[in-house]
Amino acid sequence: MKLQAFVFVLLFLSGTFSLFGQHFKGGLLLGFNASQVDGDTYSGYDKFGLMGGVYVYTPISSMFDVQMEIKYMGKGARKPTNSEDLTQYKSNFNYLEIPVLLRLNTQKKIGLEGGLGFGYLFSYSISDEYGVLPSSSIPKFKTFELSSIVGISYQFAPRFLVNMRYSYSILSIVEKPEIAYSYFRRSGEYNNLFSLGIYYTVGK
Repeated sequence: MKLQAFVFVLLFLSGTFSLFGQHFKGGLLLGFNASQVDGDTYSGYDKFGLMGGVYVYTPISSMFDVQMEIKYMGKGARKPTNSEDLTQYKSNFNYLEIPVLLRLNTQKKIGLEGGLGFGYLFSYSISDEYGVLPSSSIPKFKTFELSSIVGISYQFAPRFLVNMRYSYSILSIVEKPEIAYSYFRRSGEYNNLFSLGIYYTVGK
């Protein structure tokens, strides 16, 4: 998906979101991701990346909110080295992501959430112990990512909450899979990550 199409998705989601109500709150978010890429033959949540952006939400009932975010997400994978294996591997994926979530608010300042993430991959690179690999020797990655999201949050202060999420790509992130992956018996590569963030609500 090209950038123009992603912008269309953003405008469409914004318009749909506004139909839920007129009482909006929002703020800023900042945190990090621990990620891996299923299907690249490496495992372990060893790649750390930043995340940050803005969010807005509106209540649709006494217990449920709908929330939309626009944020940067650093994803990818990394192979740790050790004394017996000095080979290196690291993939860096830089996404602009728009999660759309349904949140369940409990009476104990704990919230549960689930939804979809719409991501635009605006740059990426893969490197080994010799440096960044040329584009001709690495897979071509899709510019659009659709991911599933589940999470839990805890409000520890009037304007602050801490949030933890798990996200997994619904569709393969590569154009033409070269490696058959047996997990779920699918081929391709899939972003697989945990996120931890602090959310700050602005205004009243």
